[in-house]
Amino acid sequence: MAIIETFPNILRDVVQSRISANQLYQKCVQVLKYFLPEQQINLAKLQHSNTYDSLDITLIYKLLRQFSLIPPPTKGWGSIPDKVAIKLGDDIERIRDYRNQLAHRCDTNIDKNVFDDYFDKFRDIGQRMDLYFYQRTDYERRIIRHRTCMMDTEMQAKYENAMKEIENIKMRFEKMPIKFYWGESFDRCLKNLRSMLKDEKAKGREKVRVQITFQNEEDVETTINILNSLKVEINEGLAGIEFIVATSGSVILNVDIMLKMLETDERLQTTMALFIEKILELFTTTPTESIAIVLLPVEEFTQWNKSKNIGEPVYLDFDIEAQLFETDDKIEEQLGQISDAVIKHSSGSGTNRNITATLLPISLENISTTEKAFAQAQTTVRYNLPVSVTLRQQLNVKKSINVNQNIWDCIKIGDTLAFTESLNNQLIICNADSTNIHHIPLHYKPWYLTEVDSTTVAISCMIDRTILMINISTGNVIDKIETSDYCYGISYNDNTLYVVIGKSIIHVMDLRGNVFRTIYLPADSTVNITADRDRLVCIDKRSIFCWSLDGKLIWTFENGKYESLRGVTTDNKGNVYVTDYYTNAVVEVSDEGKHHREILTKSDSLNHPCGIYFQKKENVLLVCNINDIKAFLFDVNRNINEQD
Repeated sequence: MAIIETFPNILRDVVQSRISANQLYQKCVQVLKYFLPEQQINLAKLQHSNTYDSLDITLIYKLLRQFSLIPPPTKGWGSIPDKVAIKLGDDIERIRDYRNQLAHRCDTNIDKNVFDDYFDKFRDIGQRMDLYFYQRTDYERRIIRHRTCMMDTEMQAKYENAMKEIENIKMRFEKMPIKFYWGESFDRCLKNLRSMLKDEKAKGREKVRVQITFQNEEDVETTINILNSLKVEINEGLAGIEFIVATSGSVILNVDIMLKMLETDERLQTTMALFIEKILELFTTTPTESIAIVLLPVEEFTQWNKSKNIGEPVYLDFDIEAQLFETDDKIEEQLGQISDAVIKHSSGSGTNRNITATLLPISLENISTTEKAFAQAQTTVRYNLPVSVTLRQQLNVKKSINVNQNIWDCIKIGDTLAFTESLNNQLIICNADSTNIHHIPLHYKPWYLTEVDSTTVAISCMIDRTILMINISTGNVIDKIETSDYCYGISYNDNTLYVVIGKSIIHVMDLRGNVFRTIYLPADSTVNITADRDRLVCIDKRSIFCWSLDGKLIWTFENGKYESLRGVTTDNKGNVYVTDYYTNAVVEVSDEGKHHREILTKSDSLNHPCGIYFQKKENVLLVCNINDIKAFLFDVNRNINEQD
């Protein structure tokens, strides 16, 4: 149920958050030949659809990867992520792997320990995905329900049929002690390849990659090491098949098979049997009478060869030893080696081998990726990045070790700290030294908050489409405003509330909820906002936007390293501070978005930071982690010439 129902929906939501269905289809038009016929049919449905309901895990994974719709996993595509890797791409890779592990089993029996382990891992993915979508989803709850729900006869039949549609693994032939299994996808792959051969469309393509999985293999790591060390010996004397590498997941052999070996089932069976017999000669397998082998096409790893046009300059930053500046010849020699390396490793992927380069000096803290870098590199740039950030106080805002909490946002009003805790629907209040911790229970799930005055905060309750006005001294809800859609980031400035509605607009309203202006945003992905003086600063997961109060865009900032922005605040100088959930960093952006640096990292005990607030009176920065219930107060120290 998790594999068939919830995981595909997760991937559909991910791709939907990146690109519309019709736009994705337009990307696919030029490369439809790389898809299977049934995949082409499903992709065609995207032209007139606003959803991705027709796409399965395998196809969405291929689209996300090939079109670079999301940043790659920590270890790259096609590799199983380490446990500590929790980027979006890592969980996409896990979903693909778990789907394959279960869909490619020839034995459907599974013991309780393995079952529990799968669901623990599934739940972790669901929880992280809920956070990625800012809790608008309920993947974790669905997965928990899958684990414990009872199947009636109708539901059992439904999911048995669905499993058959995934792979329907069947034994195709036997040559003792080997039993060969393969599924519907392998049959379809063979059918397509044979059709290509018949129509002579396979010119230039000589082989296809296949995975051979040994089911229930014991001592997996030892076996893998032995096989990989004997690659030359394994391939010696083989015809039509080449062993590439053995990887984990039972024991998986990746092999290249010549297309002519796939022309008939008999030729394929003979080739595979001879290959497996040679493998079995090299290591001792489990002492059983038969060995189950599953054959699968490696279709989802296929790379497309596409030419790439460079539409804008590419900036390469180097540290150069001083001695290389002694003569022009030395510099030219080094630049020649660099250009040769670029041409060599591009493998002809570029469309123009004539490279023009401009060599410019840069300030180490003035790195820009815009075209203005050429002018900036030749002038002195004044910027306001802090000299140092020092820890003043580490706070533990968890009252009981037996209660799970989820801290989303925070502010500092005088010596009082306030935190929204969305898991248990409460506002946490404490002193700046984390003493006198108490909770204000709420009937709604709180997310973002802003200071209204010395005793009042406004809280956006996203899912409930409600804004609460709360007196933090008495704990009383003094007013409630209903919004027209999900309400996200909220900020108060000059007797005015600015609220992100439905991720696509900002409602400008008074404290009674009367909307007197609407600012329309260019994309439906804005989640947080802060208003300061004459500007609004908004963020989505990957970008920062600075607007004037009347809705004119002033500047933007984006860096491919940061793809999970959560909190945003500004200081007295107009510098912007954001938390990035996955990189465990606080990033400061200054000078109209031209400069940035990480001022806090994981080494400062950040662990998935979310909320952030700059108290201008004290020059102090409050940051909170979302899960480990820790918050930090940092003093921000600047150059004396930059002080007010």
